[in-house]
Amino acid sequence: MSAPHLKRKRDDFDDSDDDEVSLGRQVLPVANLPQDFAGEPEDGLQYLFTVRRDARQRPHVTRVHNPYDKPDPTIPKPSSTPATAHPALPSLKWRNQYASQFRNFCKNCSQSTIHVTAAPPGKVMPHRKERDHWWAFLAGKPESDWNPPKKPKQNRTYTQTTRAFADDPGTAYGTPSSSKQDEDTLVGETWRINEDGEVELAQTLEYSEEPTNGKPTPPSVGPSMDATTKLGSNGREPTPSLLRHIDERMALHLLMYFAHWMNLYLEEPETSTMVPKESHARWIFALLSRVEDHISADDMSHLRSLARACISLIKVRLLSTSPTNDVVSLVPKDDMMSTTSCWMTITTIAEIWAQRDLWIDAEEMLQSVSTAEAGAVN
Repeated sequence: MSAPHLKRKRDDFDDSDDDEVSLGRQVLPVANLPQDFAGEPEDGLQYLFTVRRDARQRPHVTRVHNPYDKPDPTIPKPSSTPATAHPALPSLKWRNQYASQFRNFCKNCSQSTIHVTAAPPGKVMPHRKERDHWWAFLAGKPESDWNPPKKPKQNRTYTQTTRAFADDPGTAYGTPSSSKQDEDTLVGETWRINEDGEVELAQTLEYSEEPTNGKPTPPSVGPSMDATTKLGSNGREPTPSLLRHIDERMALHLLMYFAHWMNLYLEEPETSTMVPKESHARWIFALLSRVEDHISADDMSHLRSLARACISLIKVRLLSTSPTNDVVSLVPKDDMMSTTSCWMTITTIAEIWAQRDLWIDAEEMLQSVSTAEAGAVN
């Protein structure tokens, strides 16, 4: 028999359209019964028919029931604002609108402008670690108060005296000749090493041409004000020129100072000289705009301390203006940080950095004030 006759065609198999495709071919005969057959199988053919019929009614993939497959218990989320919020608490609508506008403000401040002025010569502001000097700087004090000349350290300060006209061949470097001493002007330069380990020019003085008692006398040096400085009625204002010199690191450092100063005032509000003012609130608002959305846990702790200090300051103001309060010395001054400014600072920290549990602290503070006022009336 030739090879082609050994092959069997697909049509030679006794297949039926009703047969279900399976892993193997049918090798046992199956009874041909109606689909609604409900009797007891009498032989193996009828039994296989019922097995195949029931198999077609079941899904191809089954899963065993997992006894541990239980839905997770529903835990109610704690609300950042109590159901019955105090009427003095900022509303949710106002907080959301304020947060949106603050983010837009940060984007506008981060954009470059076409009118950029060069940095003025000299020191623009105190070093970020000079806390006491920053208080004087914010208060609008002259530069002699917030940038006093430092006492030079031994073997770390270098001073040289040179002639204003360097074309004199008879003068040695740093030493004027006797014949030209009364005619030329001398320049004294003092160099120092700052806290960052860099060498910087500390002071430059031009000596007068006419000597007094045989020695040249330096001219008087007074404080000057440059274009970056703007003094308001209550202190120095956070101008764009000043903020251009403040990065995120310095902003967080200064915000920590504001929390410290406010806590000092809250310890003794009657006698403390570090009264938080409206100009300070504007500085806080501007400094918060320099902080990124993601900060470290330590920096977040400082921001939360600042927000809690504002909550305590609101309590002091509410108690001082209460008609049941007899303490006249607690009445806030006109230039003291207002309640609105405090709420703005709290809202910025609570909404921008998702510290909404601070609203619970604010609610408890307002409830305590209401309870104190009710007790005083009774």
